[in-house]
Amino acid sequence: MAAATEQLLLPQEQPRRRRPVWGLAVAALLLVLLLAAAGPLRPRLFRTPPPAERVALTLLSGAKEKGAVCVDGTPPGYHLQRGSGDGADRWLVHLEGGGWCSTVKECSDSRLSTKGSSNFMKPIRFMGNGILGGDQLQNPDFYNWNKVYVRYCDGASFSGDAEAQAQDGTTLYFRGLRIYEAVIDELMEKGLANATQALFTGCSAGALSMMLHCDDFRARFPQEVSVKCFADAGFFLDEKDISGKRSLWSLYDRVIHLQVSC
Repeated sequence: MAAATEQLLLPQEQPRRRRPVWGLAVAALLLVLLLAAAGPLRPRLFRTPPPAERVALTLLSGAKEKGAVCVDGTPPGYHLQRGSGDGADRWLVHLEGGGWCSTVKECSDSRLSTKGSSNFMKPIRFMGNGILGGDQLQNPDFYNWNKVYVRYCDGASFSGDAEAQAQDGTTLYFRGLRIYEAVIDELMEKGLANATQALFTGCSAGALSMMLHCDDFRARFPQEVSVKCFADAGFFLDEKDISGKRSLWSLYDRVIHLQVSC
């Protein structure tokens, strides 16, 4: 009985505390950075990319005669940066995004910005670490390709072909389809037709346009030419939003009735 009592009175063994591991993780990260600073990763981690040159806007030739104009009637444009080295015969064509105008007022207001007029378009730089960048370390696959940035000024993903009257009586031109066709035709004359590889891309509203025109773009090249289409943030779900309404469906319905079938 006494032995049993002594066992009950013995102090219980305390569980061992786990030492925090975050300190080890931070130390490991610092070690990696120190090794990289003196090793082959130094250019990627600590190097400042060379400044990119500004690329002027090229206005579409004969735009008014072709009926391929921005909402306000000005000629559309694009920025073309020529490739070099083994990228001289490879092309990347990118369609700019920027939402949609679905009412006469919205489209009329777009004439006061790049979304509806080329009067406000300025030179751009092909820079950053994306596929449009010109730094070999940050963009090793496409840095020296011919790169084209097609400006978006029709408000309907390069798909409309109609007209409307603004409240002030002036004409609103919805000529996105003609803009796409005329710009690609002009680029084909400038060397795109001789491409050995071509990548057709777009972002947001431009990505939607890319998907609409991917088959047409592919059909412009011989079968032996490698042609790919890539949509960046261009998939829009037809689902109810937080208010319980199908807002995207309603938006596209207005765009189609205004710019495609009016």
